[in-house]
Amino acid sequence: MEKPVAIVGLGALGSLLAGLLARAGVPVTGVCRSKQHRQAIEASGLLLRDAAGESQLRFPVFEELPGDQSYALVLVLVKSFDTEAAARSLAGRIHPQTPVLTLQNGLGNAEALAVHLAPDQILAGTTTFGALREAPGIVRLTGRGECEIGAWRPAAEKYLPQVKQLFARGGIECRFTSQVAAALWRKLAVNAVINPLTALLRVPNGELLELPGLEPVFGAVVEELWRVATRHHIALPTPPELEAEVRRVCQLTALNRSSMLRDVEQGRPTEIDAINGAVVRWGRERGVLAPVNEALAGLVRAISAAASKAVTAGRESQ
Repeated sequence: MEKPVAIVGLGALGSLLAGLLARAGVPVTGVCRSKQHRQAIEASGLLLRDAAGESQLRFPVFEELPGDQSYALVLVLVKSFDTEAAARSLAGRIHPQTPVLTLQNGLGNAEALAVHLAPDQILAGTTTFGALREAPGIVRLTGRGECEIGAWRPAAEKYLPQVKQLFARGGIECRFTSQVAAALWRKLAVNAVINPLTALLRVPNGELLELPGLEPVFGAVVEELWRVATRHHIALPTPPELEAEVRRVCQLTALNRSSMLRDVEQGRPTEIDAINGAVVRWGRERGVLAPVNEALAGLVRAISAAASKAVTAGRESQ
């Protein structure tokens, strides 16, 4: 019997990848802490919506990963602030020779996994797929992209071909990189601009290109990030090239509402500390200030706290 792919975190992206793999006949096991989403999948399966239409896909889903079976791959897609808890939960439940891949936003996820798991089993990377969880049990593909993955330690390179083969079965394009840290920082540059600004201004990605006064902010965020990365000996494209990539992503995903915007709207915690907050922390380690990233992080924390308070008050008044 073929070993399943375990997907830890069935948010929008996790649900999308689970759906694409399951539709292609790849065995999938889901781990989901959202009771409503989990119960919807248990009752009726996951409804995947994309250009091909709608597919109702059934696969087992749990609150914690069962430790009584082997897995072809464990894909970690929880929010960055839950990575350590996920890593602790996985420790002892999976074999040390099972590849574990993080495609999460921000910095620090692979490091958190490596504290509790074998560093030589960890892969890391980025993805440009767009997904929207429309309701419990329903996910929509909003943009077909690709994955870029690499080994966190050289010994993990042996797992890359089997991961690429699994993804290919689900129509998920995947390419390898030997510079996984640089790939994470390139994605971070995009997220560090788009996520906080869309959350603060409550607009979809494309509107960032239309609002006056944001061009200097784009440039300042990227410049600070580039300086921090350089001090950590991480080779990135030039700041103008990074800014051009941010603009390109804004255009390609013009109608998308960023995950951080959706989190703020629903009063959920955001990943700001793994994105702009991480730029600030990594900068301090090497004596590089990042005041614009720090200001954005502070503002998002403030509106997130206010939104959470408002949502809680609304529920209590019902």
